[in-house]
Amino acid sequence: MIFQAIQTEEEYELMLAWIDKQFDQLPTPNCPEGEQLQLALSIVKAYEDIHYPIPSIQS
Repeated sequence: MIFQAIQTEEEYELMLAWIDKQFDQLPTPNCPEGEQLQLALSIVKAYEDIHYPIPSIQS
């Protein structure tokens, strides 16, 4: 997997599928696989923050 900013919905879906497979392997956070998973999650979060924002609740 090449880690770069997600530009399209297709890239987003591919990254989510890759993440799902990684979770099945139960990597530890400090191993190379775990670090790659953390990076992928950060990339997905950045994409979601832009394309799927959660509106703030004002009281």
